[in-house]
Amino acid sequence: MLIIASKIVFWLLAVAIIAMYIGFLIGKLRYKKRQVSYEINPILRKPGNIYNKPFILGNPRPTGKDDLKVIEGIDHQMENKLNALGIFHVEQIAKWSEKNIDWIEEYFSIDNRVGEEQWVEKAKAIIKR
Repeated sequence: MLIIASKIVFWLLAVAIIAMYIGFLIGKLRYKKRQVSYEINPILRKPGNIYNKPFILGNPRPTGKDDLKVIEGIDHQMENKLNALGIFHVEQIAKWSEKNIDWIEEYFSIDNRVGEEQWVEKAKAIIKR
């Protein structure tokens, strides 16, 4: 009985190895090399620091998100991008440091737009009202 069981196990292993090899050969024959293009995350284009990322929220406050378009220079499209990133409130923009501004400009590929349009200064002025 033990001899028959050992023969069964041997043949099962042999068939499994042969089947894996045949599957490998079939897969290799059917594989076609595809031209793959990789897009680099814009934040990785130049050396940066993850700690320069501004404070973001997962969701807006229960009172709702602010209309970021009140800051001159932020249009509807940019507001949607900022909301997708986790920036919903004018106070968040008002607290940005120079490193945060650099991070945002690099992330969205908007060269010097935040600094030139003075988003932070305008956000601070809106908060003081």
